[in-house]
Amino acid sequence: MDNMNKQRYPGPRWEIVMGQYRGIEEFAVNELQRLIQQYPPYVIGVQSAALVRPDIDAHLVLVGTPASNRWIRELVRRKQISIPAHPEGYLLARVEGYWRPDRRLLVVAGHDAKGVLNGVVDFGAKILGQYALPPGEQDRPKALEGIPLFSRSGHPAIENRGIWSWGYVIYDYRRFLDNMARLKLNMLVMWNDCPPHNFRQIVDSAHDRGIRVIAGFHWGWGKVGLALNSRRDRAKVKAEVIRNYETNYRDTKVDGIYFQTLTEHEETTCGDRSVAALVCDWVNEIGRALLKINPRLYIQFGLHATSITKYYQDLAELDSRIAIIWEDAGVTPYAYSPTLTVAADDLVARQWIGAAEGTLAYSLKLAKFRGRCEFGLCAKGFSAINFRDDFEHHGPFILGERSSTFIRRRSAQRQEYWDSINSRWIKCLPAAARFYREVRKAAHGPMTVVALVENGLFEQAIPAAVALFAETVWNPQTDEASLLETALAPYYRNY
Repeated sequence: MDNMNKQRYPGPRWEIVMGQYRGIEEFAVNELQRLIQQYPPYVIGVQSAALVRPDIDAHLVLVGTPASNRWIRELVRRKQISIPAHPEGYLLARVEGYWRPDRRLLVVAGHDAKGVLNGVVDFGAKILGQYALPPGEQDRPKALEGIPLFSRSGHPAIENRGIWSWGYVIYDYRRFLDNMARLKLNMLVMWNDCPPHNFRQIVDSAHDRGIRVIAGFHWGWGKVGLALNSRRDRAKVKAEVIRNYETNYRDTKVDGIYFQTLTEHEETTCGDRSVAALVCDWVNEIGRALLKINPRLYIQFGLHATSITKYYQDLAELDSRIAIIWEDAGVTPYAYSPTLTVAADDLVARQWIGAAEGTLAYSLKLAKFRGRCEFGLCAKGFSAINFRDDFEHHGPFILGERSSTFIRRRSAQRQEYWDSINSRWIKCLPAAARFYREVRKAAHGPMTVVALVENGLFEQAIPAAVALFAETVWNPQTDEASLLETALAPYYRNY
């Protein structure tokens, strides 16, 4: 019996001291435990900060916020650490001079719960990858002890960073959301013909990873026989939208709605008015009716620049509570294929916008003309539904509960495509980083960037191109070599 109680691995061990184990911090602690546990051969202990004494004989990783973890709060009080006072901000550090001098102390501290999670994933992608990759298997138990003194903090430059996808091609919603969290993303715009039966569970899972869910549905998009200059059609769509919202979304925990209307074409005028002016009237009437029902409703308007072009200022009267998410406004980051040149058949971009420089110049105008209103865009060039061969409208269904065998098989079929996309994004990186730097500087209000990543089996593996996108919109001021280094970190390939 004595032999059974004897420690197989003597000496000081690593322990995780957490602030709380619920919601976003629960996911963060689980992720941190997974990262730490890959090194020592013994079981990592995880304890509550409220129960841990300062004389504990262990190497420690403190994780949480000053509000949830008393030891992080004490380090802040002593001015040994400083956490960015910014939503989603975090601090990573190895600290000396507070705990036992012969024991290591690592800190993963967040300004808020999402900041804790962001800190955990950057600890995996940027710290362990840099300092704790051992040269041989025999060195793994000591790898964490070799991390030198350091301090690293961060917070997002762009407030809303996410993914746009049709819902029915998310095949495992839990793993999809897990991978979003590992890229520090915080918004999922999910379009469905009708909400899935398990919509509430999906929203709850997203919230536990610090991800807001925006439910997408049409305000005329995809419907034939409608005209923007028809008051009768506007009234018909308005009634449909209100009924859909009140029936399917009002009593859920969804964080907002996204819509598209009659703008996915290349006609810029209708009668004696611009499409921009007509759609402004259309959206204001429907949107204000919804905002009367729910004054706090967050609304995104997915708008195709192909029907707007030079008439964008006709949208100046759009209700300031409605955010525009621009699409198809030039080449990268709007193009379906990563490119800095205009395709021969893209007549709108060729005539009104131009290639990389023209795309940036046009986007700077779009970012400024509504003052402090939110500016948003949908970035493309990743993966999308093939509307000719793969797309199909659907009725009531269950989302994201496909078999692992199906997902592995479909993922293998998509790998060659992703190999091509990944290499092309590396070539486009300098222009993309410059684009986000300059547009972020020009936009005086909040900014939203969602990447079209659908039917790409993102739940099975994080493509380097998507990791590169996420890291770029987190902070486009980062130098390109560091963006690439993080996007290719082993952390993103370990799931």
